[in-house]
Parts: sequence; structure tokens; C-alpha cells
Amino acid sequence: MIAFKANTAAPLQEQIADHLAHRIVSGELPDKSRLPSTVELARLYHVTPVTIHKSLQHLVQRQLIERQPRRGTFVRSRERVNVIALVFGKNPFRDRSHLYSQLLDEFQKQSLERALNLKIYFDFESGSRTMFDLEQDLTSGELKAIIASNRTPKLTEFLEQHPEAAWCEPFHIDQRASVKKGVEYLTGRGYRNIAVVSMMPEELPYPNFREDFRCEQQGAMEGAAGTGAAVRVFRWGQKETDGYEKGKLLLAGENRPDAILVNHDVVCRGLLMAILEQGLRIPRDIAILTHMNHGCEFASPVPLTTLEVDPELMVRGCLDALTAALAGSSPAGIVIPSTVARLMPGKSCGEE
Repeated sequence: MIAFKANTAAPLQEQIADHLAHRIVSGELPDKSRLPSTVELARLYHVTPVTIHKSLQHLVQRQLIERQPRRGTFVRSRERVNVIALVFGKNPFRDRSHLYSQLLDEFQKQSLERALNLKIYFDFESGSRTMFDLEQDLTSGELKAIIASNRTPKLTEFLEQHPEAAWCEPFHIDQRASVKKGVEYLTGRGYRNIAVVSMMPEELPYPNFREDFRCEQQGAMEGAAGTGAAVRVFRWGQKETDGYEKGKLLLAGENRPDAILVNHDVVCRGLLMAILEQGLRIPRDIAILTHMNHGCEFASPVPLTTLEVDPELMVRGCLDALTAALAGSSPAGIVIPSTVARLMPGKSCGEE
């Protein structure tokens, strides 16, 4: 006897699918076990075989069962059932930074290489359908973990409302070590009035954003320690217009720096426009050191010296940590390793 009671909140076939999904995820229907025939399930649920057929189609789409011709319908192997959700807070193809479209490519490539079950959800911030699909897949037990990329307030709120869902962000940049490395490079080349432009926006809605900004400040101070250099850390935002408008104000001020470390590539594009507009030359009038994602370049009067991070390595570290956590007793212990930027010399800091 099946303890199932229908209600009017959803179509009957979806209610039956959810009920079967719960039995699969709970282990009541064991891994690789054969389900009763469509006719037998119809008798047990007191519905027509057509309704059961539609319910089973829902479970096939959720990757919880598989139908084998002439053999029957089977619960999918647990290793194949566990799906990792890759959720983008914003559309990765519309973001000014190319990082998120690069991450998408790498996740698709590397998940195939590892035979991982990856399901992608686009543009959570503006798509109510995306939220509905993610909610449904979580309820069904299909999803083992969530990778939250380009996290937005709406996506953050959703994750907080679902504490049962193990989630992580796809990468973590060690801001202290990266900024320290950049400031040490500039002081080593003789610069003594250094501005550091933060990767974090002026508004810091998340605790980890606030912590990352403190890490940038700490790295800047540590990089300049014992050199006599003065270092100021600014939050300008994350858009080209921020770099352009706030860059003009900084360059026109009485205490114009002799070097700027821009820890955000999009902001740097705007700053370069401000530098060119004011007739300043790089590096004779001002040195520029910028954050950069490997594979992304933009126009500059001279080859830029960069603090480079590699999306391929980010994804590899994320999937290594994620699969290790899922193989353990609890996926909640997902710890993404920190990435420290590589310093790639160009000619924008006085190099020969």
C-alpha cells in the first residue's frame, strides 16, 4: 500500500512524480531497482496508466529513473543521479567581464571530462522560470550541490532560504596575497605613492565581500611595509564608468599617485580612458598594474603588467573540492581552494 494523498496544488502527474522521487531519494526504492509496471503503478496510485506515463516522464527528465526497452523502468545509479547545479546570478554572456562566460565554457568542458552530471541555470536574477526550475529540482532531491556563480542578492536570498542545499562559489581569490604581491612589485620598482583600486564595489551587501575588502587593505599595507611607500585603497565600483569618472578625479587631484594597482579589469578599461584623455603617458607619468583573467585582453597604449588568474585552474580546483566533498559523508563541507594571482610583467610599470 502506497501512502499517497493527492491535493489540488499541482497537476496529479507532478504530485505522483514528486512522491516517487521522494521514495527514490530516501532509499525506499533502492539504487538500480526495477519499478513496477505502468499498469501496476496506476493500480497502486488509483490513476490511469496515461497519468503514470506522464509522471515517469517527469522522473526521466529529472534523471532519477531510466527506461530500458523490453526490460522495464529502473532507478538510476546513485553516481548518475547526483546532479551538480551551476547557477548564474546574471546572464554570463551579458556581463561586462568575460570571466563568467569563460567559467561556463570550462565547467562544461571539465564536467564532461570527469563524467559529472552538470545542470546549468541561467540568469537567476531576472528569470522567474529559473527559480521555479531550481526549486523543483531541489525538492525532488535531484541536486546534490549548487555552484553559485556571479552571485546576486536574489540568488543569495534563495540560498539562505534553502539551508538544506550544499552550495559554494566557483572560486575564491586570495585578495590579501594577490594585492600584497602587486604592491611589493610596485615598491620594488621604486614607486612610493601607490593607489590600490579594490575589486569590491562601494556597496558591500555580503559578509564575504566585506572580508575580501579588508583582505585587500591588509595586503596593500603588508606589501608596502618597511619601504616608506604611501598606499591608499579605494572602492570605485565595478563598471568602466567607475574607472573613468573616479579615475579622472584621482588623476586631477593634488596628490596624484605615481602608480595605480587596479584590482578589477573592467574598471581598468575606464581608467585607461581617463589617463589618455588627460594626456598622461604610461609608465612615464603613471604606472598601471591591473587584475586580468587569462585569455582576456583589452586595448592599452603599452602592454600591461597584470595580476593574472586562470579560469581553467579555478574550475579545476572547484570541481576537485566539490567531488571530494560529495564523496565524503556530508557535501556541506565544500571548501574551495584559494587562488593567488600570478604576476605577469608587461611594460606599464617601467619595465624595459
